[in-house]
Parts: sequence; C-alpha cells; structure tokens
Amino acid sequence: MKVAFLGSRGIPACYGGYETLIEELALGLVAKGNNDVTVYCRSNYFEDKPKKICGIKLVYLPTARVKPLESIIHSFLSSIHVLFQDAKVVFFVDPANAPFFPLLRLFGKKVVVHTNGLGWKRLKWNMLERKYYKFVELLCKWTANVLITDNPAMQKYYKDEYNADSVYISYGASNHEESNTNIYRELGLHEKKYLLLVARLEPENNPELIIKEYVRANIDMPLVVVGDSPYNPGFMKKLKNSANKKVVFTGFIRDQQKLNALYGGAFLYIHGHEVGGTNPSLLRAMDAATAPLVVSSPFNESVISGCGFVFKKEEGSLPDLLKELIKKPAEVKRISLLAKKRAETDFKWETVVNEYEKVFNRLS
Repeated sequence: MKVAFLGSRGIPACYGGYETLIEELALGLVAKGNNDVTVYCRSNYFEDKPKKICGIKLVYLPTARVKPLESIIHSFLSSIHVLFQDAKVVFFVDPANAPFFPLLRLFGKKVVVHTNGLGWKRLKWNMLERKYYKFVELLCKWTANVLITDNPAMQKYYKDEYNADSVYISYGASNHEESNTNIYRELGLHEKKYLLLVARLEPENNPELIIKEYVRANIDMPLVVVGDSPYNPGFMKKLKNSANKKVVFTGFIRDQQKLNALYGGAFLYIHGHEVGGTNPSLLRAMDAATAPLVVSSPFNESVISGCGFVFKKEEGSLPDLLKELIKKPAEVKRISLLAKKRAETDFKWETVVNEYEKVFNRLS
C-alpha cells in the first residue's frame, strides 16, 4: 500500500485533530507493515525537519500563514508534488481541498477525503467562504473516490443532503502521554473542583455562551478555559470582558501531559462545539473519565450516547444544570465511568487504523 496524507499542518501532531488523526493513522499503518506512507507538512510550523519519523516519510512545503489561504496554498503545492510520487492513494483532511481532486484523479490517484464538520456553519468565515464550504461538500461527492465521515449524524447529513454514500470510521479517544499534575498548583486548582472548557475560541464553539451562562450560575467552582483566538483578538477580548474572577484563561497549552491532567481532574467537561462531526476534545475528556456536559446537537449526542449530560442554548439551561450537577457528585461520577467505558470500547485507535487500512487496500 502506498498512501500520502495531505491537508494538515503535518506531524508530529501539536496543533489539532487533523494532525492527531494523520499521526495515528500513519504510525498505525507503518506498525502493520505498510512501508510507503508519506505525510505532507507545512514547513513554517517545524524547526526540525527530519526526512522520516518512525518509518513515515515527511515532505515539507511552504505556505503563506494567512487565513483562510494557508491550508489551500499548501494543499495545492502538495497536490502538484504528489502527482509525481508513487503514492496510489491520497488521503485529504478537509473538504475545502476538493478542487484539487479532479487533477489527482486524472493522474490515476485514488482520492479519499475526511468530511470533517459543517464548514459552512462556521461563523469565523465570511459569507463567500461559507458558500465555498457548502459548494465543496457537493464537489467531494462527485470528485472523491471515497468519503469518510467520523460521526453517524454526519454520515446521515451527506446522505440526506447529497444522496452521497460515505464510510463511517470513528475518531480515536486515547493519547500516549502521561499526566503532569503540576498544572493544578500552577493554576491554583484542586482535582475534581473545577469545570473545564477546551476549544478553539471561535463563535461556533459557543465559548461566549458558556462563559456568560457560567457567570449567571454564580457557583464557586472555577471554570478553566483552555484555548485561544489568535486570528480574532477582538473576540478574545469580548470573552474576557464577559468573565468574572473565577474564570481562568490559560491560553493554548502545548504540554500534552499538563493538558491530560486538566482533562482528568475536571469535575465536568463543558463542550460547546455544534458544527460536527466527532470532536477530539470531547473524546479526550471521556477517555480521561470526566463526565461531558455538551450543547445539544446531533453530533454531540451521537458521541456521548447517554454517557453524558446535555444543555440547550436557551438562556438559563446551562446554569440550572450546573447548579443541579454540583449537588450530585455521585451521579456525575457514575456518568464519568460510563463515558470512560464508551471511549475505550467505541473509539479505539486500533479499530480506526484497521478500518482506514481496509479502505486504502480496496483502492490500491
């Protein structure tokens, strides 16, 4: 099997879900004896640029670090480069890259695309950009060999909206790092005595709603907010102005051991993402045996499947639930154990790698 991974920042994974997915898949495929696996990386994200990591070939290409062109420019250059490589299967994350698929198909490449979520609902994009994301969903149907959806609700969306079949393959929950509990002392926290929000601080992830409703709840338990909004400092200022003194903003945390400790030590993990599909932060909290409290959406409710709590976006829903759950630590503990079991059973990286390998082998 000869496969190339395009569309992410690259590996080692330090930035987000795309990178973690590609790293896990590439490592898993190599471990199973597939010795021709290539990952395309954005050169400006890496000081060290080894040609190989753990048997995975790495190709570094430049891009302009300007939203929203950064990903598109790099994917274009990667697509041109991969045309002249041996890779038979090209796997893309992000349907925004669909305009490159016909060229790859013309040169005999088999294209697999991860559909991610509903990009056209992301409020960080302007109207033209949202229209583009809607357009490329349909383009994926017509130009990719295989669509991958990581959430049953997303699979249903593509079928209902475009009559497009897709292969459902879940995301993995676990990571390979230990926990560094020094973060509790650094932030003045106590285990199981704080609430946690981990997200890109963008409007569609509802951090403003969560912070305002947390303040409305008027509870003693602090809210730890992990994440940043580097491309929208005005929104970040707005979030901080909405907070009270019990809201702790940490910024982006690159130390995965400290982040693991925050996930595992939280009383509840509050999840406001609602544009699909399966979010890695939600799975990570579940795998850390922290009960999730998610905003109502078909994507989130499909993931927790009863192993969590659900709040609505309407005013008062989140505060009422927070005040109720703080009084019921035994019930929160019970749900946290169910969430952990679901993460270990239904979101295993080993299973994810095996399912992707089946798809790639079928196309090779």
